[in-house]
Amino acid sequence: MTKIVILNDTRNFDKEKFENDDGFSAYIETENNKILFDAGPTEKFKKNAEKLGVDLNEVDTIVLSHGHFDHGDGLKYFNNKVEFIAHPNCILKRWWKDDHSHYSGIQLSKKELETKYNAHFTKEPYKINQNAYYLGEIPRIYPVNLKKWVLENGENDEVLDDSGMVINTQKGIIVIAGCSHSGICNIVEHAKKVTNNNNILAVIGGFHLRQVDETTNKVINYMKENVKEVILAHCTSDEVCNKFTNDLKEIKVSITEVGKKYEF
Repeated sequence: MTKIVILNDTRNFDKEKFENDDGFSAYIETENNKILFDAGPTEKFKKNAEKLGVDLNEVDTIVLSHGHFDHGDGLKYFNNKVEFIAHPNCILKRWWKDDHSHYSGIQLSKKELETKYNAHFTKEPYKINQNAYYLGEIPRIYPVNLKKWVLENGENDEVLDDSGMVINTQKGIIVIAGCSHSGICNIVEHAKKVTNNNNILAVIGGFHLRQVDETTNKVINYMKENVKEVILAHCTSDEVCNKFTNDLKEIKVSITEVGKKYEF
């Protein structure tokens, strides 16, 4: 059995119980590992974990989906000496293109990450256990639209470090994404290749779809043809979530929030 608990998300419908930030963090428990997937921007993921009965001291692996502050700055508050897996570009310095005063990268440097954790930076898929993989750099078969960020040298930031995880179960694969800057369809396609399994049980995470447009409609059609369940998270607008819910009657669609628990 695979268990996923949402420790931080943009949505929080129980503010009396949980705290949240605009960002993402999930606890993933497989038969062999207990994984922290992203850590949000602050320590709130830890507070929520305690309220949810998740013992973060048992975590043995951290997977960082990409190097944006709303997914990685919470790592400042997680000091367990565990395995850390991410793309080498996760430590790049990056800013909003329209306002260079807004820093978008993570605060921790490569040296700090290597000191805190047993760090493994890779562009290639990385086997966490016999059924779970970090996906590495995502081939971009389907087009993506990236215009928001700029690197220290002034070049556009293609966010090549944006990745995800896949878990291979007897029922099918579960794909977990942080923000999907590399395109959720690209992430799912790569997960199929990494696992050699085209049976997609569920896709969960941020889809980085802010408005209903041609890209959104293409993603909806892809999910309709390929996936059994979609769980929408951070950086997916209410308008888009409603579009998914209304259009995807053939499959299960839900919108996640802090505190939600899933078992597969």
